[in-house]
Amino acid sequence: MSFLGKLRAILEERLALMAPSRRLRLALADEVLSGEAGGGPLRVLDAGCGDGLLTLSLARRHGDWALLGVDQRADLLGGARERAAGRALGNVGFQAADLTQPLPEPGFDAVVALECLHEIPDDKAALRNLAGALAPGGLLALQVPEKDWSPVLPGSTGIWREEVRHGYGREEIAANVEAAGLEPLELRPTYRSLAAAAQEIRDRIKGAPLPVRLLAFPFLAAAVRIERLGLTWGRPSAVLVLARRPAQST
Repeated sequence: MSFLGKLRAILEERLALMAPSRRLRLALADEVLSGEAGGGPLRVLDAGCGDGLLTLSLARRHGDWALLGVDQRADLLGGARERAAGRALGNVGFQAADLTQPLPEPGFDAVVALECLHEIPDDKAALRNLAGALAPGGLLALQVPEKDWSPVLPGSTGIWREEVRHGYGREEIAANVEAAGLEPLELRPTYRSLAAAAQEIRDRIKGAPLPVRLLAFPFLAAAVRIERLGLTWGRPSAVLVLARRPAQST
């Protein structure tokens, strides 16, 4: 690949990682997992990792963590493995897995499943398998769309990416987590109107020439930073669910 081709690939990946919804998911995952690690090593499963950009970013930021990304889509996993090899990241791996079946490895300190549960027809089976992948005392972090979410800007799609259900009520997702054998710890509203509007703008320009998307980048990044500071408005479009697998009795 030529120098310009490599540069374009780097910029395209950077823009994909910095899409507002993805940037917000990364910030939430890093916050929750860093708190769980307490400055020490952590073994993490990224369930429904897709192209692996979240997994890779966490692996780069936390060299003493061991991360495994799993997804059904072999083409996306192939690209993720190539990126990991290109960056010499030895603390991350990727495997094909169906979340409705027992997962390939157990005993994780933490499992993250950010915006994938609503894509799975048998979501209850997926939750049971996510719980089963945790070590006793391990933490599950989910982000799911709110059941009654709607777009912010006129003309934006009212469908969350690849949804098979529109979302979850908070009591419903808490009950599903408990039914999977986990103890709910927190349900935190996320992804309010500012970040949602920024993501809708990004979706509208994602097919635009690269220079146009680069010009929009500072605004999109700023929207997430402002949202993280709590300077936003409107009803949340998603909820972050934290739950823990009970420790084994002694």
